[in-house]
Amino acid sequence: MNDLVRNIARLAFFILVQVYVLNKIPHLHRFITPYIYYLFILWLPFSVSRQWLLVIGFLTGLSLDYFTMTPGLHAAACTLIAYVRPFIIGILTPKDTSEFNYREPSPLAMQWTPYAVYVLVLTLLHH
Repeated sequence: MNDLVRNIARLAFFILVQVYVLNKIPHLHRFITPYIYYLFILWLPFSVSRQWLLVIGFLTGLSLDYFTMTPGLHAAACTLIAYVRPFIIGILTPKDTSEFNYREPSPLAMQWTPYAVYVLVLTLLHH
């Protein structure tokens, strides 16, 4: 499947699940809502340029802001993690590109520990 089609389908899936399932479940506390939509930004391919990453991050957050009536809240958080993502990936991926031929972040591509650090840092920045 084409990367563009797969990423558009992934974005639509994450936004629809977030809006129609996760935002409707009874909260553990009135301030706790589970968020999974930002995983779309974390799982974008390594080949996405920084400018497009910022645009995609902003539009992802803006689309959720449209559904949840929170102007700019999710857009700012997603733009922040889209901005920081290349720096974190640069720190955590191997510098030798001959053995690194993966297309997107995953435990298989980055090994478990760097991938866990990658997800943890960006999750903390988002929240």
